[in-house]
Amino acid sequence: MELKNKRVLVTGSTDGLGKLLAIAMLKRGANVILHGRNEEKVASLVQILKEQNLSISEKPIVCDLINSQAIQEVFSTISGSLDILINNAGVWLEGDTIDTTPEKIIEQTHVNLLAPMLITRILLPNLFKSEFGQIVNIASIAGVEIPAGYFHTIYSGVKFGLQGFTEALAKEFDNRNMRVMGYYPGGMETDLFKKSGIDYEKHELWMFDPQESVEAIIFMLTRNKKVNVKRLDLINQLQE
Repeated sequence: MELKNKRVLVTGSTDGLGKLLAIAMLKRGANVILHGRNEEKVASLVQILKEQNLSISEKPIVCDLINSQAIQEVFSTISGSLDILINNAGVWLEGDTIDTTPEKIIEQTHVNLLAPMLITRILLPNLFKSEFGQIVNIASIAGVEIPAGYFHTIYSGVKFGLQGFTEALAKEFDNRNMRVMGYYPGGMETDLFKKSGIDYEKHELWMFDPQESVEAIIFMLTRNKKVNVKRLDLINQLQE
């Protein structure tokens, strides 16, 4: 399958993996709907794209995903068919559960699990209008592999929930013109950790280049319609 002329929504497309995905999709001729938490971040990305001679024909979506009511109101404004939905936006959290504030738990649940569920539900009618709809949920290897002596329990819990939602949704649309896939990356060299207040080095041994994730996701999206890469794990296997 090709991405040219496909209408794509990438949540969290103003930073990190989402930003790289949006750029890669545009370079392949897709019509990308950008999404960011606020107007400033979206405007900054649009300017970067203009400098790279990449044009945006779709109106960007501005919505803070911690606000479930705003999600309903804002994402419902998308009309017409949608070929690809990439639920990419997410926030990181680590540390002992007893030290985690209720507010952080609510944020994790809303952004990493509730938002993908709500956005998917809202946009299913648009995806049904496509000749062949695709959904990719960006989960995390941290949601399925729990390390010893190092804890991100709340994050793991909500990402495990996203895995369940993804796999159940894939079953729901089995043998139909809808492909649902889950992508499970390890730690990438993005600002995800820094934005959560964790002072990691830019290049920790277990991190890898997020461009590898971009290529992996594009691989998933461009397979023959009969093929479903239902789950793809990508981690750094060489700790050097």
